[in-house]
Amino acid sequence: MGIPQGLSPVFRTGSSGVGRAVMASAAANLCPVTLELGGKAPAVVAPDFPLATAAERILWAKCMNAGQVCVNVDYLFLPEASTDAFVAHAKRLVAERYPDLNGPDYTTIIDQPAFDRLVATLADAQARGATVINLAPDQQLDAGRRKIAPHIVLGVSDEMTIMKEEIFGPILPVKPYREADEVIAYVNAHDRPLAFYPFTNDKRLAERYITEVLSGSVGVNEAIVQVGQHDLPFGGVGASGMGHYHGYEGFLTFSKLRPVFRQARISSIQAVLQPPYGKLAKFALDWMFRLRG
Repeated sequence: MGIPQGLSPVFRTGSSGVGRAVMASAAANLCPVTLELGGKAPAVVAPDFPLATAAERILWAKCMNAGQVCVNVDYLFLPEASTDAFVAHAKRLVAERYPDLNGPDYTTIIDQPAFDRLVATLADAQARGATVINLAPDQQLDAGRRKIAPHIVLGVSDEMTIMKEEIFGPILPVKPYREADEVIAYVNAHDRPLAFYPFTNDKRLAERYITEVLSGSVGVNEAIVQVGQHDLPFGGVGASGMGHYHGYEGFLTFSKLRPVFRQARISSIQAVLQPPYGKLAKFALDWMFRLRG
């Protein structure tokens, strides 16, 4: 991949692997680059937040475009005692919203390799001891149209593909937790996500998550919607990318700010800062440093 030197910034959205290749080529040609690379965006439901409301919002996001959205919820932290109730809510919501997954309201997986990857991801999780829950168990899906039912996966571990790679599909791993410390430590021990979604009405807890979890963007009590706010900058950090775009920040990203200085007819710099240096030069320098704070 060759990038001509001196052109406008390169923008790339996609996987981290391709992002590294783009950045390497850009570095060789001294070309600025903005990368939006996706990743495993976590959500966490706090004990104070209504579980039914959390399920409604998270399932809405997870089923949008059959989960094929770069900032979608990739995995979910739930309080230990809430898992069964969340699964029950999820089954009810899928039945209400998608009575026929073969119909036009539920999206097809983009292509056969992506479909095969998702099927293999579920099989890998199950083979390694996870519990795979089909949220539409009574429906027969048309595999020829690459339809995959929404699934929740319990008992996941970091050795499973489902927790190693971005899912980009209608599969939701769930991790139980007891304290916010566990969530913060786990997320920060892994690649920086493109987005993070804390669900809580406790302002102090929300602020703690925002402050202590490093991610590209944050959506408090909602998922995906922050990307549609074009007056907010959008972008990743670390493995999820670099740089920002949308709105004014997008204008800056694709612009080169070129400063131009024009001197007046009489140059005070030449008059004051000519050697040999004496008291006047020292006075001028002290004055300039004071102005800079």
